[in-house]
Amino acid sequence: MVKQLFLLLLIPFFIGTAQAADIRVYVDRQNINVNESFNLVFEADGDVDAAPDFSPLSVYFDVLSKNQSSNMSIINGNFSRKTVWTLVLLAKQAGNYALPAIEFGNDISPVLNIKIHKSSATASAPDSNLFLEAEINSSSAYVQSQLIYTVRLFRAVDIQNASLTEPELSDADAIVEKLGEDKRYQTTRNGVRFVVIERRYAIFPQQSGQLSIKPVEFNGQIVSQRRSFFDRMPLNNVTKRIYSKQIDLTIKPVPANLKNKHWLPSTEVKLVDEWPDNSEFKVGEPVTRTITLMAIGLTAAQLPEISGKAIEGVKQYPDQPSLNDNKDKDGIIGVRQEKIAFIPTQSGMITLPELNIPWWNTKTEKMEYARIESKNITVLTGNNINTSSQLPIQTADTVTTAKAVNTISPDNASNFWFYSSIVLLIGWLSTLYFLFRARSGKTVRTSASPAPALSQNNINKKVISACHQNNAALCKTLLIDWAKQRWPEKSFTSLGDVASQVDGDLQHQIKKLNQSLYSDSGDSWQAGDLKSAFEKNKGKPLIKSDDDQISLEPLHKLVKTNI
Repeated sequence: MVKQLFLLLLIPFFIGTAQAADIRVYVDRQNINVNESFNLVFEADGDVDAAPDFSPLSVYFDVLSKNQSSNMSIINGNFSRKTVWTLVLLAKQAGNYALPAIEFGNDISPVLNIKIHKSSATASAPDSNLFLEAEINSSSAYVQSQLIYTVRLFRAVDIQNASLTEPELSDADAIVEKLGEDKRYQTTRNGVRFVVIERRYAIFPQQSGQLSIKPVEFNGQIVSQRRSFFDRMPLNNVTKRIYSKQIDLTIKPVPANLKNKHWLPSTEVKLVDEWPDNSEFKVGEPVTRTITLMAIGLTAAQLPEISGKAIEGVKQYPDQPSLNDNKDKDGIIGVRQEKIAFIPTQSGMITLPELNIPWWNTKTEKMEYARIESKNITVLTGNNINTSSQLPIQTADTVTTAKAVNTISPDNASNFWFYSSIVLLIGWLSTLYFLFRARSGKTVRTSASPAPALSQNNINKKVISACHQNNAALCKTLLIDWAKQRWPEKSFTSLGDVASQVDGDLQHQIKKLNQSLYSDSGDSWQAGDLKSAFEKNKGKPLIKSDDDQISLEPLHKLVKTNI
């Protein structure tokens, strides 16, 4: 016991007088493939002068993790200390490498030569036990039309800590939307059973020309299996990085001879007209019309307004449109639904004009029209009572009674019927109001005197003030009002319409504002950039005409997700 205590007291002496550390470096195996992790081990006998600097390794390798351990031992009176650093590395490319010397203060590790064998750096081999497949449903498509991109991970081994990157495109403005949840199933390839994870995306390119979908990258650890139940050695999981192939395709522009206001590339577009069952049209009584526009391979944000022009003899009160994107494994179906309350103002025959929406059939490559045929409706006079034809027949008894009761003077009688008529009129109007509200679900908007129009200078100030408030919704409303005043001969209903009339940075900032309003990803919007662009460009003249190429309104971006 005394001897052991004496040796422990001598430990500081041995540590202080230790010689320079002897450093060894080696890898955990000889056969190393690119995109496959391996362990690089540094062992130091004795104390090193300083903590090591492993930064030179990051030039050729990804350093996935670092671990340090140490132990001390006294054997037959001899003290020894060993420190071990274990780095998990992933080679960026194949080749022969001379690992640089690592400095541990004044102590330096030796140079180590290793060879990284070549494997599929850009696409995983389909005959391995872990690989990726990627495909697109068409080798060409029109700008803003839908493409279906599918990625499949095949694995015949257990994996953990896995992640799969989202598709990255050469078109930075392209829209990518994930379609539903990942699909999992089993299949057999070359006699080997694989578990498959399938992920599908809808892609909407925003620029014509060549489009490249870069390889999708998988990162994960392959779980090692113990040789037997009694093998209690810790598992040495290997990190793997694999890639899908790159896909290149051609995006066709809008046909040059197309002069439509809206560009709708689709495989099918439908217009549906609905009225209440057994509906009757009467003067002053509202009837709700529901019009639904559906398009395969387009989002609801791409669909135009449906409401038609004013109809003589009918007042129209449109409700806010309902926009929905129905997603399934085959893509997106955009649905826009509008409800309009119709109130006839005159009896007789009224013709509701035809509605048509032009769209481009991407299968036949021809212009087609989604239509609602014109409709004739008969408007009745309503429930007004014709007193001249429904006067009661007086008998002798009724005449006597009338004379006994009627003690009102002619002047008073005139006042009595005047006020009675006013009360009846108010009651009839109240009944009409509540009936309309019950049927349409929205209060009828009564006509009012139009507010005095703002001067161009005042509306400019209001746009700048909205930018100061960082109020995106108010900026949208004021920019549309600003455009209506600057170009009164044109129709402006969206920010896309406004952007089509300006150029340069202002057009770019208006599109960014539009993206922020309809984005699900929560992308930040900088009001200051819009303010600067507006102040520079607010006085510029009109730069585009109706004959110019169609301005394609951008859509929102998708947030990336992991497996």
